[in-house]
Amino acid sequence: MDLLFDLGHSRLKWAYWADGRLHTPGAVGWRDRPPASVFEQLLGELEPPRRVAVAAVARGEPLQALQAAVRARWGLDAQVPPVTARCGQVRCGYVEPGRLGFDRWAALIGAWARQPGRAAVVIDCGSAVTVDALAADGQHVGGVIMPGLDMMADAFYARTGLPRGTPANDRELAARCTADAVASGARIAVLGGIELALRRWAARLPDASAWLTGGDAPALAADLPATLQSAPHLVLEGLGRILEGEGE
Repeated sequence: MDLLFDLGHSRLKWAYWADGRLHTPGAVGWRDRPPASVFEQLLGELEPPRRVAVAAVARGEPLQALQAAVRARWGLDAQVPPVTARCGQVRCGYVEPGRLGFDRWAALIGAWARQPGRAAVVIDCGSAVTVDALAADGQHVGGVIMPGLDMMADAFYARTGLPRGTPANDRELAARCTADAVASGARIAVLGGIELALRRWAARLPDASAWLTGGDAPALAADLPATLQSAPHLVLEGLGRILEGEGE
């Protein structure tokens, strides 16, 4: 089996890939610990794969640490596929495909593989939140990026210099302390941004399916439209298709 990684800015997700589907997915946070030690410990618990591929959102030290750990553990070079102008019937909407985040690209390919020939809107709720659309002919129409829950709060505290507290409630409209007010405000902002984007895409692509993925998706799903379909590992699914050269 192949081993797939989704390396984000705060979490590392993984799953094995065989027979066109994912097996035994998992995830671990790494942002608050040295990435090399986290990855070395994780790989010691996994079975040796045939190939390794990484959907690399985080670059620099985290990616280098993961590649080094894979090489040291199994003697393999972890593949880091680029965004291309086309993968099967899915075509990148960016003028310069290399500037599109690979996680966004892989999630679109994952959505297409689930329902080929159907338009799709993909909401990925990670450190950043992205909302991308795919037309029924496989053309990536484009999308938006907004700060995620933690990134929005991080920016608030960094810009104001206020001490950061631990929120007790992130769903309180009438918050009575700063920590709860910031957490609740970030949640409202993210939910409002997603809902507005969904309404606008629904007007342009009325028959599109809508997919919800990303590490913060479970925390937000209850306040989002029930028509959203949960696909927690859509980036890894797309990476598997890319690795196989399918994507259609």
